[in-house]
Amino acid sequence: MTGQAVGNRIRRLEDLGIIEQYTIAINRIKLGKTVTAFITLFVQTANHLEFQSLFQEEAISEVHRISGDGCYLLKTHFASNEDLDNFLGRLLKYGNYRVNLSIGKLK
Repeated sequence: MTGQAVGNRIRRLEDLGIIEQYTIAINRIKLGKTVTAFITLFVQTANHLEFQSLFQEEAISEVHRISGDGCYLLKTHFASNEDLDNFLGRLLKYGNYRVNLSIGKLK
């Protein structure tokens, strides 16, 4: 395919919403963020919007609103267990939580 044909195909896929965004992959371990924690948050405040301001924190890479056990699932990255503990202390303002630590990424 020519460069122009490839460009047209990419633009069409973007227009159709098939390609939604472009991103980069960050090696957080090389940045010193060796602790990855998945935090299930049980929000107890009626105002979830107040909690959502927390999503801008650098330590949070993903936020999912979930059904079942909990309200939100956060994927977080920290340099140390102490940093994680400090973050968890701030989360108590919004409700209770459960933490699962990643032992290693498989995929």
